[in-house]
Amino acid sequence: SLLRESLKNNDKEFIPLNTELKTMETYIRLEQLRFHFNYSIQLDPGINSNAVEVPVLLIQPLIENAIKHGVSALDRNGCININLQQENKNLLIEISDNGKGFDTSVITKGYGLKLTNERIQLLNQTYKDQPIHLAINSKLLIGTIVHLLFENWL
Repeated sequence: SLLRESLKNNDKEFIPLNTELKTMETYIRLEQLRFHFNYSIQLDPGINSNAVEVPVLLIQPLIENAIKHGVSALDRNGCININLQQENKNLLIEISDNGKGFDTSVITKGYGLKLTNERIQLLNQTYKDQPIHLAINSKLLIGTIVHLLFENWL
């Protein structure tokens, strides 16, 4: 079903948040079979996830990083929390993990964050009244929190 959803939404720029959440959860549950971590997804009750649209698969690489670089080695002690909140007209998505953390000042050679940042820049050029901001806070041996802020999306 994950592959089917990915192919079905591949030609779309935006999809309902509800659809994105279902796809994310399917992906997380598959990875959970490999790495046995715990996770939670919390959606602010004030957010109508059927009415709000988000860029397709923008969130997925951030969750993938939390799994593969964060909790994969922790087995059942690993924990990922995804929290979606409404702050005025903004949508804030926080993805936190209790993994090993990393030094955010060191430039990595991976493509996930690089491509995500480039995609956000392109979206921000097109949708100037609804900018997206990405911030990452990480502490070695404590974990990582990714903040994805969608301004004026609600």
